[in-house]
Amino acid sequence: MAIQNRLKILIAEKELRDGKRLSYRTISDEAGLSTSTLTAYVSQKVNRYDASTLEAICKYFGCQPGDLLTYTPDTEPGGAGND
Repeated sequence: MAIQNRLKILIAEKELRDGKRLSYRTISDEAGLSTSTLTAYVSQKVNRYDASTLEAICKYFGCQPGDLLTYTPDTEPGGAGND
Protein backbone atom coordinates (compact mmCIF):
# COMPACT_ATOMS: atom_id res chain seq x y z
CA MET A 1 0.00 0.00 0.00
CA ALA A 2 1.57 3.25 -1.12
CA ILE A 3 -0.62 5.66 0.92
CA GLN A 4 -0.71 5.00 4.64
CA ASN A 5 -2.06 6.99 7.52
CA ARG A 6 -0.52 7.70 10.90
CA LEU A 7 -3.73 7.83 12.97
CA LYS A 8 -2.49 5.23 15.44
CA ILE A 9 0.66 7.32 15.99
CA LEU A 10 -1.35 10.55 16.37
CA ILE A 11 -3.52 8.85 18.99
CA ALA A 12 -0.44 7.65 20.92
CA GLU A 13 1.16 11.12 20.78
CA LYS A 14 -2.04 12.76 22.06
CA GLU A 15 -2.27 10.21 24.87
CA LEU A 16 1.28 11.08 25.91
CA ARG A 17 0.64 14.84 25.72
CA ASP A 18 -2.64 14.65 27.64
CA GLY A 19 -1.48 11.98 30.08
CA LYS A 20 -4.59 9.82 29.59
CA ARG A 21 -5.71 6.91 27.49
CA LEU A 22 -8.09 7.65 24.61
CA SER A 23 -10.74 5.17 23.57
CA TYR A 24 -12.17 5.14 20.06
CA ARG A 25 -15.51 6.07 21.64
CA THR A 26 -13.97 9.19 23.22
CA ILE A 27 -12.33 10.24 19.96
CA SER A 28 -15.54 9.45 18.09
CA ASP A 29 -17.65 11.60 20.41
CA GLU A 30 -15.20 14.50 20.55
CA ALA A 31 -14.22 14.55 16.85
CA GLY A 32 -17.64 13.72 15.43
CA LEU A 33 -16.46 10.57 13.64
CA SER A 34 -17.86 7.06 13.77
CA THR A 35 -15.91 4.37 15.59
CA SER A 36 -15.99 2.27 12.40
CA THR A 37 -14.20 5.09 10.55
CA LEU A 38 -11.53 5.26 13.26
CA THR A 39 -11.12 1.48 13.19
CA ALA A 40 -10.72 1.52 9.39
CA TYR A 41 -8.04 4.21 9.62
CA VAL A 42 -6.11 2.49 12.41
CA SER A 43 -6.15 -0.85 10.56
CA GLN A 44 -5.07 0.80 7.26
CA LYS A 45 -8.27 -0.27 5.47
CA VAL A 46 -9.20 3.13 4.02
CA ASN A 47 -9.24 3.35 0.22
CA ARG A 48 -10.88 6.78 -0.15
CA TYR A 49 -9.98 9.75 1.97
CA ASP A 50 -13.05 11.91 2.52
CA ALA A 51 -12.30 15.63 2.97
CA SER A 52 -14.70 16.04 5.90
CA THR A 53 -13.13 13.05 7.70
CA LEU A 54 -9.63 14.42 7.15
CA GLU A 55 -10.80 17.81 8.40
CA ALA A 56 -12.29 16.30 11.56
CA ILE A 57 -9.13 14.28 12.29
CA CYS A 58 -6.85 17.27 11.68
CA LYS A 59 -9.01 19.53 13.84
CA TYR A 60 -9.13 17.02 16.71
CA PHE A 61 -5.40 16.27 16.68
CA GLY A 62 -4.27 19.79 15.76
CA CYS A 63 -2.39 18.60 12.71
CA GLN A 64 -2.17 19.02 8.95
CA PRO A 65 -3.16 16.34 6.39
CA GLY A 66 0.55 15.75 5.74
CA ASP A 67 0.97 14.81 9.40
CA LEU A 68 -1.67 12.11 8.93
CA LEU A 69 -0.96 10.69 5.46
CA THR A 70 2.34 9.35 4.13
CA TYR A 71 3.35 8.09 0.72
CA THR A 72 5.79 5.24 0.22
CA PRO A 73 6.40 4.17 -3.38
CA ASP A 74 6.00 0.50 -4.23
CA THR A 75 9.37 -1.21 -4.59
CA GLU A 76 8.18 -4.65 -5.68
CA PRO A 77 8.88 -5.76 -9.26
CA GLY A 78 5.89 -4.89 -11.42
CA GLY A 79 4.54 -2.53 -8.74
CA ALA A 80 2.95 0.81 -9.45
CA GLY A 81 6.19 2.62 -8.65
CA ASN A 82 8.07 1.00 -11.52
CA ASP A 83 6.46 2.81 -14.44
